[in-house]
Amino acid sequence: MSFKIFTLQLLGKLKPVETVEKQRKILQDDFFEFQKVDSSDELKKYLELEKEINSEEFKKKKTEIEALQFKGSKEYNQLKEYEGLKKKKTIKNYFKIAGSSELERFKKIKSSEKLAEYYQLLEYVKEGQFDKDKKEILGQVFKGSVEERHWIEFKKLEKSAGIKAFKELDKSDLLKKHEIFGQSEKLKNFVQLENMPGKDKPKLKEYKSLKRDREIRSYFKFEKSKKLKLYRETVDSHDLNRYYELKELVESDNFIKQVAFLKDNKKFEKSDANKKYIRFKQLSSDQDIRFFLGFEKSSLYKNYLDIAESFDLKRYNELEELIASKEFKERKSYLEDKKKWEKTEEFARQNEYLAMKKLPHIVKYFKYKGTPVFDFLKDWEVVFEDDFLKPQLDVEKWATAGYIADKMLGDNYSVVGDNYVFTQGKNLKMNGKLSIEVRKEKATGKVWKMPAGFIPVEMDYTSGIISSWKSCWLEDGIFEAKIKFDPVRQIVSSFYLAGEQNIPRVNLLEMGNKNRLGVLTVNSGKANVNGMDISNLKKGAWYIFTVVKQGNNFTWKINETEIVTVQSPEMNTKLHLNASSIVVNDVPGSQLPAGLEIDWVKCYRKKQN
Repeated sequence: MSFKIFTLQLLGKLKPVETVEKQRKILQDDFFEFQKVDSSDELKKYLELEKEINSEEFKKKKTEIEALQFKGSKEYNQLKEYEGLKKKKTIKNYFKIAGSSELERFKKIKSSEKLAEYYQLLEYVKEGQFDKDKKEILGQVFKGSVEERHWIEFKKLEKSAGIKAFKELDKSDLLKKHEIFGQSEKLKNFVQLENMPGKDKPKLKEYKSLKRDREIRSYFKFEKSKKLKLYRETVDSHDLNRYYELKELVESDNFIKQVAFLKDNKKFEKSDANKKYIRFKQLSSDQDIRFFLGFEKSSLYKNYLDIAESFDLKRYNELEELIASKEFKERKSYLEDKKKWEKTEEFARQNEYLAMKKLPHIVKYFKYKGTPVFDFLKDWEVVFEDDFLKPQLDVEKWATAGYIADKMLGDNYSVVGDNYVFTQGKNLKMNGKLSIEVRKEKATGKVWKMPAGFIPVEMDYTSGIISSWKSCWLEDGIFEAKIKFDPVRQIVSSFYLAGEQNIPRVNLLEMGNKNRLGVLTVNSGKANVNGMDISNLKKGAWYIFTVVKQGNNFTWKINETEIVTVQSPEMNTKLHLNASSIVVNDVPGSQLPAGLEIDWVKCYRKKQN
């Protein structure tokens, strides 16, 4: 048993784990709050206010503000200027018109379509376009017009012999019959016989018979007629084309309408020009138009226009708005106030500074500022942790086979004499903490025997192992775990650090037949531990076991109290975490399941600058 552990517990120097965790939580929360305040705009503002309030400039300004008064001030002069402009005749007359119903009526008429129409018609009548249009309309008559010439030409062509003959014969049955007969065999035979020299009697007889034929006689009579001659002369003639061109023109709606217009003696009365003139006369008598024209010429309106864009009005409006503003009234009241300092922004900032100075988080910030309280949290970072709150083991962090076993076999194995098997996670229980349970149950494990190698052997117990070799190797740093100290003599439960070999190893904790911490080595088959016995720890209690590694030096702490320091050159290498429970003797059934309970694990590394 360790006298040191006994003494520490007796003197109360080994703090309860609850106290340690509570203090750590408070410190962590305070550090987060410190960091938050340190980077906050609130602190920046506080420091700015502190600098301002304590400055000579601030004190000087306070004296100056208390000396301010209304008479002679900028505001006093602005009010005086405003009252002078308000009494000015041009300004007073401006406001007689501004906002009045007459001005609103004037503006409404000014933007109306009626006034726009009036001005358009006024320009039409007064600028001479009306007279020009009237003269032009009255001068448009049928006699002597282009339309009359077209009409005369059309009628002349219509009465011509050629056009008459064409109209009579074109597409007529007579002409069609004549042209069909002209292609007949009878006619062709007749012409052939007529032109045949030295006709024999039969041909001559046939010729004479055909010559007397009524169809042939009618054909040659019509063929030699004057009417057919005129028709053929007219078919492709210019006169025929011109006739149809003029016919289309004179029969068109536009031509007919134009002729009717030219012959109409009341065309002017019906014209747009006359309608515009009548509308102009109507608008000239309209009440709105008469009001608009009269108002536009009035002296009050002219004054309104002169003042509307004037400097005096602009300045008057600026001053009126200024004087009516909340800011001006407050400023006037402030300047007249004998206690004006208390109403300044500076006074408000002074009060804000004094209030901020009493804020708990600001008080706490300056309590810690410049002290080493947070040095650990500033200088160290968590590089590996697990609180085992998940329902299953985090396989990204932990392997359920040891490093050597995985590399050699890809699975856990036992050695000759072992009576337990490490399962692949079946003996790991997660319930807000990790429990590695030893159970009495038959299981087959792999055992190395020469010369056969690994052979299956039935064991009486099962247990488990976890290892961080997949995710965390640390050369120098802090290794911590909160573990329940609950040794069972027949079971060796260990939380340890190992390199690429299982031995030597650094035990954060070993409990069972022997309860100790330190560096475990094996010489000639015998295990040796350079460290300290911890059997005096309270059984069933939770403790935080810590190892701080710095090169060859290993320092153990329990609940943040330093216990022992050991040097081990062999372990000056990268190490990973392991936890397991092994059976060394038969365990009474009443004590099972038993093993190792771990609440959380953390590894820290010094921050790299």
